[in-house]
This record gives sequence, C-alpha cells and structure tokens, in this order.
Amino acid sequence: MKRLFASAAILMLVGAGCAGRPDEDLTEYANAQYGFAFDYPDGLEVRVRPDDVRAAKYLGLDVDFFASLRDLTKGEKPENIAFFYAAEGLSADTFVQALEGSGPAIAVKSREDLRKNGIALTKITSTTESGEDKTHYLFDRGGHTVIVSEFLYQHELFAPILESVRTHKP
Repeated sequence: MKRLFASAAILMLVGAGCAGRPDEDLTEYANAQYGFAFDYPDGLEVRVRPDDVRAAKYLGLDVDFFASLRDLTKGEKPENIAFFYAAEGLSADTFVQALEGSGPAIAVKSREDLRKNGIALTKITSTTESGEDKTHYLFDRGGHTVIVSEFLYQHELFAPILESVRTHKP
C-alpha cells in the first residue's frame, strides 16, 4: 500500500512538471508602437492587422484595432483568443460607460487593479447578452490605452500569456 501511494505521488510530481514546461517553444510578440510585449506558445499566432483596416469602432469608441491572437490548432479555421485595440486618452471609467452602454444585459461585475511585470492593468469583468462573463484588460502606454478583449471560454489558454505581458522598448 505504501508503494502505491509513493508511486502515485511520484507520478503526480512528474505530471505537474509537464504542464507549462520551461522548454516549451515560445514566440515573442513585441509592439514598438504601444511599448509592450508578451510570449505565446506554438499553435497560436499573432495576426497584425494591415494599416488600412486598423481604424475601427469598438463599443462605440474610436480605436486602433491592431492585432488578434488566434489558436491554429482547434479546427479548420483559426479560433480567436483575444483582440488588441488602442484608444488615445481613454480612461477606464469611459471604457466602463461604453461597455455598459453596448447592450441592456451588459453590466460590469468587477473591476480589479493588477500588476504584471511592471505594467499596471485594470481587469474589467462584465456580463454578456449570452449570460457568460467577459474579461477585458486595460493598460496605459504612452498616452494610449491598450484594450485586450479576451474571447469567451479562452481564459485558460490566455492566462499564461497575460502573465508574460511586459514593457518593451525598441
């Protein structure tokens, strides 16, 4: 019986070491315009939008829709993980107003200040029309607010990427 428990403990320790292996191949995405970077694993891609289609509206706000993070492994078409926007001079309060004004079922459930590798972020969790929670991360970079809009059901995949967010100076 003692051997069974010892063997199970060893297997759990070995298995825990396999999750998020340090030798996993990571690619860096560095954005010189907004001064930040993050790492993402094989099977994902950052798709940088061409300059002529970056000007957009998000929640009624004028934004620079500059990139998307996509999973290439889950089917025939890439699956979106997060969209990256930037808005000049946007405050978190103005973002919350735009978010709550985007639909009758949308309400902010929580607002939390975080710090990741020297970047102060605001995590905003809201309801959605479908009843699921949606998360946005906001951080200021050189007079612009970067908005990271995490897609529904993608938190587990996006969480380690968020942990790697850091400042980047070209």
